[in-house]
Amino acid sequence: METIRHLQKRYCGGALSLAVVLSLVVYLAGWPAITRGLLLGALFSALNFALLGKTMTQKLAGAHRRNTIIAVTAQAGRYLLWGVPVVIAVKLPPVDLSATIAGLFMVPIFIIADSVFNLLRGNKSPLF
Repeated sequence: METIRHLQKRYCGGALSLAVVLSLVVYLAGWPAITRGLLLGALFSALNFALLGKTMTQKLAGAHRRNTIIAVTAQAGRYLLWGVPVVIAVKLPPVDLSATIAGLFMVPIFIIADSVFNLLRGNKSPLF
């Protein structure tokens, strides 16, 4: 459980920090709609990753039927959670849809980038 929490803090914090820096650059370039979309997507991406860690420990705790039902329901809930920023971006013109979708993939992109940088430096990646 502690390893998952460490990875959640590392990846969610890094992805949100990267999103804030990118959003600041984009905002200074004069595109506030892209800024809003990127931050919205990254926030929901981090929330999705945190919920994934919570449900993963429940699913690995046992092979009971109840745990399987909870895991499937949680997975469906996480997919619905990813739909919330997309609906917001479609309904509200001040939020850019493509930036929101890019923000939704901020945590997975950060995980891959972190693993590649660790491998290039010769360090062992926490995932491999």
